[in-house]
Order: sequence, then structure tokens, then C-alpha cells
Amino acid sequence: MTEVVYAIRISHLEYSGLKIIDIKIGKSTNIDNTLRQYSRGNRDIKLLDMWIPNPDKNLSTTERGVHEIAERYAYDKQSEKFVFLQGAYQDFAETVNKLLQNTNRKELSEEPALSESTDVDDYTGMTPSVIKILGETYDVDTWADALTVAIAQILRDVDDHELITEIEGRTRSYFVEEGRQSDLVKPRKIPDTDLYLETNFSANDSVRKIEQVMDKYGYDRAELEIYTEEA
Repeated sequence: MTEVVYAIRISHLEYSGLKIIDIKIGKSTNIDNTLRQYSRGNRDIKLLDMWIPNPDKNLSTTERGVHEIAERYAYDKQSEKFVFLQGAYQDFAETVNKLLQNTNRKELSEEPALSESTDVDDYTGMTPSVIKILGETYDVDTWADALTVAIAQILRDVDDHELITEIEGRTRSYFVEEGRQSDLVKPRKIPDTDLYLETNFSANDSVRKIEQVMDKYGYDRAELEIYTEEA
């Protein structure tokens, strides 16, 4: 399964109207096994959230970053266990959601099938040099550049730009109107529009986003070609 940083509620109580929640925040490469381990001695556990590391960070670095955020919201900390009072956990989770992709067990279980069905080439470790889309050719240096010019080209000849904002994750936006770019981790303005796009993607995810937008507007994926070189 995918590497994730998780937040598991291991206990909760209410004292004189004050809600107290103990949360274990750690990292896992198999969340099902992790949950089984915690449930052996505690049937009250509950998986609250999971986050996928950003492409430029490994799992351990991501875990440390989430711990640093948790320390700002938690009442107390003991190793990887954090004590949150009242609604402080929700505030913490919403902050992390702005920085990392939130996921769930269903999405993780569907990920291999999705990869097989979309039949996307593996661009891991490659740098884009040229992208050809809808008959136009562009020189690019990064995957963020490739994503931006591709989306701009797709939107150039369509009337309903807002349709693209319907493409989103469970808790994460990928395309937003001007004024909401703070919802994105690494926003970039789409040329000749009032929209911003997320550029915090791996190489393969950047290509998938381009193809999703092409599908949304009824374009054939065969009209997309990407030429790369080794990074």
C-alpha cells in the first residue's frame, strides 16, 4: 500500500464538559497492519486521517513536518502521542490538509487498479523537454511548466472555464478561481484565465491531471505527446 502519515484516535474522554482526545500520529507503509496492531489492545481506536507525502519529501520528513504542526495545536505531547482539547484536532487536520493530500483506505485500495486502467507511461526520474498538445508545441523545463502550458492550451478554445474546478480530490482542490489560490500548496496562474492550478505533483500525477482535464472537455488523449530526458 501507499506510504502515509496517519492520525489514529487511541482514546477519548469528556471531563466537566471538556473533550480530551489522545491521537497517535505516525508513519506507515501498510495502514491495515498498523490498525490491526493498535486494535489488539484497544477496540476504541479510530483512524481519523491519512496524508500522502508530497513528491519532493520522503515519509520520515513528512512525518516530522506533521509532528511540528501538531505541536502547535496539541495541549500535550508524549513521543508520537498528542493530546488535543475540544476542536483543536480539527483545526490541526485542516492545516495539514492545505499542505498534504488527504486520502482514505478506499482511495488507497483503488490506486493500483486506477494506474492499470489509465495506462499512463512511467515518467518517474524524467524531465520534460517538449510537450505537444492539441496541435501546438511548447518547450518546457519542469513538470509544473508542462502542466501549466497544457491546461492553458486546453482552456484556450473552450467557453466554460469553471468546469475544470470540478476536478478535485476528496479534501484537496486542484483548480481554483482567483482569490482562492491560498487553498493550493504551490499555486500557479493559468495564462489568459482567472484560474490557478496546483503544481505540487509528481511527474506521473502531472500527466494524469492533464489527461483528466482533456477528458473533462472531450479531447482525445492521443492529442497529447510529451518528450522527456533523464533528470
